[in-house]
Amino acid sequence: MAVGVSLLVVVLSIFNGFQKQVKESLWQGGPHITIENSFGSGAIYDYEKVISHLQSDPKLKDFIISVEGNITSHGLIQSNNNFNPIMIRAVPIDSVERLLQNGLPNFPRILHYNRDEIQNINSKKLVVIGKEMSAIFGYGMGREITMAVPGGRFTVERGVQVNVQTFRLTGLFKTGYYNYDSKFVFLSLPVAQDFFKMKGAVNQIAIKVSSLDDLKQTKVRILNRLNEDNWNPSIQEKASWSVRTIAEEQENFLAALRLEKTIISIIVFLFIVLAALGMVATVHSLVRAKRKSIGTLKALGLASNDILLIFTLNAMVVGILSSLVGGMWGIFVATKLEVIISGLSEIINSVGSTLNPGDWNHMELVPKDIYYFDHIPVDIDISFIFMVTTASTILSGLAGYFPARWAANLNPVDTIRND
Repeated sequence: MAVGVSLLVVVLSIFNGFQKQVKESLWQGGPHITIENSFGSGAIYDYEKVISHLQSDPKLKDFIISVEGNITSHGLIQSNNNFNPIMIRAVPIDSVERLLQNGLPNFPRILHYNRDEIQNINSKKLVVIGKEMSAIFGYGMGREITMAVPGGRFTVERGVQVNVQTFRLTGLFKTGYYNYDSKFVFLSLPVAQDFFKMKGAVNQIAIKVSSLDDLKQTKVRILNRLNEDNWNPSIQEKASWSVRTIAEEQENFLAALRLEKTIISIIVFLFIVLAALGMVATVHSLVRAKRKSIGTLKALGLASNDILLIFTLNAMVVGILSSLVGGMWGIFVATKLEVIISGLSEIINSVGSTLNPGDWNHMELVPKDIYYFDHIPVDIDISFIFMVTTASTILSGLAGYFPARWAANLNPVDTIRND
């Protein structure tokens, strides 16, 4: 049972850590709530008034960190002779220093940049791309990048007009979420408004919230605020608002993570159930070995309930000790998992290079370029460990109860005579 408890603690700590890191990467990569206009071309021309209207709501002030207009659109980026699909996002950059210090709410963390060049990001055609996109397409700092976006409304005669411009790569960012780091290109809002021919307009209003637990409540409040009667008739006539949260955008992915965690938890918990069944056999063997003693004690006047209590408590004590040892060992392994795996990797590589020095390739048990994190994420949940140890103790008591009941029902005369 101790092995089952420790295994469950380690596995769930890894899954908790992985989920936490993925969620943090998602939350840092883009806005938490986006407001879009489904009317006409989708442009929001008086977005400053919409932002002021939202910020004037005292009930929203407690939930919202920032509200700003941005442009987010599909586009194409040229690589050799091919154009590859990407996402282009433009955000207002009110301070380059805040940008470099990662203080802008909707701009990802910049790893590398040209300090002199990036000062002109609001006036020149400069872009920041993800580190993974740089590796995929082979773009280095200072590289000229050609991008294409829709440049007008669709018409039957002309089809889709395309606007093509060349930008200069001035920085690389990393969120820790592969889809952002390999697909998104960031630039300043004034440059993007010229590129998309949306002077004075945006196609999204991006919102960051203080707590992700309040996403649904904040979304409902925003919709009610935008649909209030006659707050600005000229804007409302040209708008059909839709509000979307990041949880809704990534619903399938987050659901898959939860399902994966649940399935693994059930599988590992079955080890504990199996250990409890083994305890049934152990207590049953103990009862058979102590039949004569049980018969003697009952003949001397010990009540059947006391016999039942003795053997049930015996199983529970074993369960408590197993749970404590398993929980402590699981916490130790989870906290030292990085060191343990690194040590195992070194041992395997040492043995492999010794046995096959010419053809051995260095291996990693957890390749960082595949799993896309710098370390093995571990998040130890003490409340969950307490729940596991409590469940193990209860299972141990149940496992000991049935053999103990058989012991309590033994006939002392028959037991003494036969043994």
